[in-house]
Amino acid sequence: MSTFREFFEASDCIVFDGAIGTQTYAKGIPKGHCYDELNISIPDVVLEIHREYLEAGAQVLTTNTFGANRSILSEYFDLGDKTREINYYGARLAKQVIKDREAFVAGSIGPISRPLDREKSLDLPQIADYIREQAEALIEGGADLILFESFADLEALLAGIETVKELDKDLFVIASMSFPNDGGFTLYGRNPYEIATRLDKTDADVIGSNCGTGPQSVLEVIRKMGSVSTKELAAQPNAGLSQFVQGRFYYPSNPEYYARYGSKFLAAGVKIVGGCCGTTPEHTQALAKALGGCKPGKRKLRSIAVSRYKEEHREECITSPLADLLAERSVLALEVDPPRDANLEKLIKKLEPYTPFINMINVSDSPMARPRMSPISAGKLLKDSLGLEVIVHYTCRDRNILGIQSDLLGAAALGLDNFLALGGDPPSIGDYPFATGVYDLTSEGLVSMLSSLNRGVDPLGNPLGRQTGFLIGMGLGIGKDTEKELAAAQNKADKGAHFVITQPVFHIAQSARTLEALQEAGLPVILSIMPLISGRNSEYIHYEVPGITIPEEYLKRMESTEGSEGEEEGIRIAREIIRELRPLCNGVLFMPPFERFHMLEAILDS
Repeated sequence: MSTFREFFEASDCIVFDGAIGTQTYAKGIPKGHCYDELNISIPDVVLEIHREYLEAGAQVLTTNTFGANRSILSEYFDLGDKTREINYYGARLAKQVIKDREAFVAGSIGPISRPLDREKSLDLPQIADYIREQAEALIEGGADLILFESFADLEALLAGIETVKELDKDLFVIASMSFPNDGGFTLYGRNPYEIATRLDKTDADVIGSNCGTGPQSVLEVIRKMGSVSTKELAAQPNAGLSQFVQGRFYYPSNPEYYARYGSKFLAAGVKIVGGCCGTTPEHTQALAKALGGCKPGKRKLRSIAVSRYKEEHREECITSPLADLLAERSVLALEVDPPRDANLEKLIKKLEPYTPFINMINVSDSPMARPRMSPISAGKLLKDSLGLEVIVHYTCRDRNILGIQSDLLGAAALGLDNFLALGGDPPSIGDYPFATGVYDLTSEGLVSMLSSLNRGVDPLGNPLGRQTGFLIGMGLGIGKDTEKELAAAQNKADKGAHFVITQPVFHIAQSARTLEALQEAGLPVILSIMPLISGRNSEYIHYEVPGITIPEEYLKRMESTEGSEGEEEGIRIAREIIRELRPLCNGVLFMPPFERFHMLEAILDS
């Protein structure tokens, strides 16, 4: 049997198989399962998919290893120690199906990390190590070539090509990138001309495009790539755009249309044609039939001045009045919970008598995972009605990356520029414990997104039009471990946060150390004060609210108190804390429980 390189050189066009992941999903394996792990736990499913593609006419079978690198297997599935085994058997299963047929196995290697995992970002040597480990196992398992699929990061792909060629300079390598954005750009805004020009200088044997959207967009991309590169080309588009109907993904059933575009790919000079997401053995069969006996068309190279894409990182432009208040160390804020219905008038009327005492309103985001009016909507209405600046609490709990970015841009358009980036209380403790916590981003990731929008780019580095002017806050528990607390604050400051709001503070001496360290680091701090109102309330906060503890002295003072007596003692304690710690911070946030806003006036009247 010939090698794949010999087969490639002797062939006019080669048909690859189609989707593995969506075929696995179609066979009843639920989303969320590690599909690569099926190579060792349920190999019969993988074998069946390979057989179906081979019988449909595929000349190359792709291994079920797209996400089987140690980084992803460890981070998302706790399967890092199975990396070699999953890849080895991924190649062995495909080889087992082929037997003595004139067909070959492409070892699939996908991106090493997910695009927005900035807090877990990998450098190029780490990426190379992960690719080397995966490629070695695939080759040992019998892969005839390596297929880099769906890459968005060009530098990572270049490192992968170099790494694999170091293992075996004669190993056949296909380097394919995905261009899902409007106009045919990668997630990071690179265009096909730049990508092909860079890949043309590598040792990859074939370059191309896969995934993205559907055949039309991939054809446009591949024509551009083919006009500036002498490399042979590969095209493996999706079946089209997917739909999510009644809990399942569906792709267009369009084998004939797909095959028609296969002919167009061939006419554009493409030598390798196959499928990506949503394609099936029926697509492969139609493609093989349409391309039988056909030859690739001739390509015309063009001389195009390709300028490397530059990220448009502009300087931040912060104009929020809160920045001046922090600099003047004069913040006096009051935290409120939006209502549980759509009527904000009652809250506004309650707040009006106390507006002379404060210059900021803090608007919480469904605390304790109990649903309330959107903090953005409530914040805008409160700002307009009371004439005060607001700080919007915003959590990662309820929204994916798309929703978060949409919300933030909308908030900027409404003139809401002060945000406190939070993770959010888990749904399990709230009114709907069965609700899904999204957490696409951590609070650090949310800070990074806010900072990116301030610099005029989206989280992937693509330029936007008008930049935002968010003043970005971080939440921080203080008073336990100054060194650890300072490191956590500095980490978020490095990602773009501008100021700190503490959790409610009761421990004076311990908190003073952290406040002094934060001031020395140049981080403005707003101190949170939660007045106690009774012995029962104090015990509840101390024993049942995570992250907050109350000194024994204060618990004894509050013991058995209730009503006005409890409020008076709570006011005295709040005054003591403020008197000792106010010189070490840039302002104070008052958090009176159960909307007892009258306590604010009593605390300040000292």
